This record gives sequence, structure tokens and C-alpha cells, in this order.
Amino acid sequence: MSGLAAAAAVAGLDAGFVAGISWVPESALGALAYGTAPSGPAESLVTVVSALELDFAFVPGDVVWAVEAVELLHDSGAAAFWSVPGVLGRLGEELGWVETLKLTAAEPGALAAPLASALHDALDAVRSGLDAGADAIVIADDLAGPSGLLVSPDFVLDALVPCYHSLARETFAGGGTAVFHADGDVRAFMPALAKAGFSAIHLGQLTESEFDASLAAARASSLVVVGGIDVSRLLEGARHLGARAGAAASAGGLVVCDDGGFTLAEEIAAYSTAVEAARDAYGDDGGAA
Repeated sequence: MSGLAAAAAVAGLDAGFVAGISWVPESALGALAYGTAPSGPAESLVTVVSALELDFAFVPGDVVWAVEAVELLHDSGAAAFWSVPGVLGRLGEELGWVETLKLTAAEPGALAAPLASALHDALDAVRSGLDAGADAIVIADDLAGPSGLLVSPDFVLDALVPCYHSLARETFAGGGTAVFHADGDVRAFMPALAKAGFSAIHLGQLTESEFDASLAAARASSLVVVGGIDVSRLLEGARHLGARAGAAASAGGLVVCDDGGFTLAEEIAAYSTAVEAARDAYGDDGGAA
């Protein structure tokens, strides 16, 4: 494990093969054995990271064990990526998703005050992660889904991206690296996210062809992609998924990670196989083993 390599990789530096894990439900963490009996989710997360020889893990910033998890990950030699909801997600939680999405299309001006409040809260969450010593801050806003964009491109670029710029600037000022998370195809926003100060993007809910296209678009925008392993397909072909991700990582611009879809402990076990295959493929394709 190398937390330094993980931090360098998402900042855009060549750090060799780097792999990590994103969000894992506490129920899945608690079901894992690995021959030990961790006393809580923070310890369980570090057990997973150590068992799989991973370089980083996402830490949800809104859980009571978040600070402990950062400390334990650092003690184990891994990096901690502090994850917080973005402004769109906070609007959806406050106003309801149906109302929020309706207003973004019909009356975006009505969201000015709630958006300012959401940004204030998100900035506080970023500062909490930086104070905890997180190596990177993940701003998670699902701008799209399997069926397409959830909000109009104009609203994203005019209303949300300035907020993302503030969050990335706060992250950078605190010594961290800004990573954006979004489900679905968000290629249209990658140049704006890079310009706003994000170094990397974590992608979820993409088909293989969509992921390939997104990886190419991210590289063109000088964004590192975090992902490459679709959890929904892990139990069907973990080794194939890992080998594919490792080969892509050897070409640069990809940090191997799941796409955020874990629900079962069995998927974590399969992920171990995928990471091993990715590491092997990375070496076979000319990268550093």
C-alpha cells in the first residue's frame, strides 16, 4: 500500500499502479471476516484495505467514524479520500428531488438562495475533511444516470460549476486534491470541471463502451479517472473486469477503483480478484508491477 502514490495519482502525477475502493455500506463491512473481528466500521474498512493491499479508500464525511477512519487508514499506509455530497445532492435532500429537478428546468432563479445555503454547508464539509487530514476531497453530485442527464447543461454550467469551483479552490487551499464523482455520461462537463480545479473524476453506472469514451474524454481534459471496475458485474467476471482496468491503467490516466456500487460482502471478495488481475495486467502491459 502507498497512500503517497494514491495522492500523487489523483493529482495527475505518474505513480505507477494505484488501486483503491470507494463507498462500502456498513452492512457489507460488518459481514466481512478475513479472520479478524473488527470492532467498528472504521476498523472494518481498514481491514478490507489491508487485505486487498489497496492504496486508498473513500471515507464518507457524514458518518461518526469518519475521522477515526482517516487516522487508521494513514496508520496502515493508505490514503483517505473524504467524500461529501455536492450542492445538487444537498438541494435534492432539502427540497425533494422531484421539486429540485423541476425548478432547475422551469425556474432556476428560485434556487439561488437554497443553492447558496447548500454551498455553505458543502464548504463546511470540505473543511472538516481537510481538518481530519484527508488526502483528497470527493465532491459527489450525480448529474446524470443510466438514462441520461438529470439536469440541463445550462444549469450545470451556469449555476453548479461556479459552486464546484469554490469547493475545489477550498480543497486546494487546504492542501488537498479535488475529485469529482458523478454517475452516468458526463463527458460534456469534463472541460468545465477541469477548469474549475478538479484533478480527477470518479465515474459510475457506465457500460464498457461508455466508460471507454469517458476515459478518452477525461484524458483530453487532463482529468484522471478513478474507476474502471463495474461492481454490478463483479460476480460474473471479476478477473475479466480487473484485467481490462489494469490494461487501461497502464496507458495512463486511470486509477483503478470500483464504481461505487457495493452492496454485498461477496462483492468485496470478488473485488479482491479483480484488483489482483488489474495489477497483473498493468505489469504485463508495460507498467510498473
